[in-house]
Amino acid sequence: LQYGFNPKFPTQVEAEADRIPEAIPEEEYKNRRDFREITTFTIDPVDAKDFDDALSLRKLENGNLEVGVHIADVSYYVRPGSEIDKEGFERATSVYLVDRTVPMLPEKLSNRVCSLRPHEEKLTYSAVFEMNEQAEVKNYWIGRTVIYSDHRFTYGGAQEVLEEKAEGPFAWELHTLNDLA
Repeated sequence: LQYGFNPKFPTQVEAEADRIPEAIPEEEYKNRRDFREITTFTIDPVDAKDFDDALSLRKLENGNLEVGVHIADVSYYVRPGSEIDKEGFERATSVYLVDRTVPMLPEKLSNRVCSLRPHEEKLTYSAVFEMNEQAEVKNYWIGRTVIYSDHRFTYGGAQEVLEEKAEGPFAWELHTLNDLA
């Protein structure tokens, strides 16, 4: 902050963010691979507010596993040359201070529209891998997707499931992903 970093966004940037609709337009679903029915969750620090990545996992009919790595598709909302784009370019990253986080993008985008919050559909850009149980990649696909986040894990909560071999929601997925890793 002593070097002139401004934690507040310029008025025109906030105004542009306020005009972005939170609902996903129906026609956008047709342009994306649909992962809404596939188990998907985030794993983040306990105090996180912006969930920008998620994992999905399902067993395929051929016995292989499909692992998806989903990143919030900010590019759908932030157009090149827009005020938000220019401000994001200047900031380059979110800044994590002892007492607060100053996001790269306005809060409406970083914590709401683009945040992969549980029990919400979100637009994502994904890398999807078909793997066997020895983690050998048999096929992959990269592209635009729509997901539904089924659960939010904290790092501690996910670690507890892994260390204690705990049962419960998404335990199979966590153990399987951990084994593949």
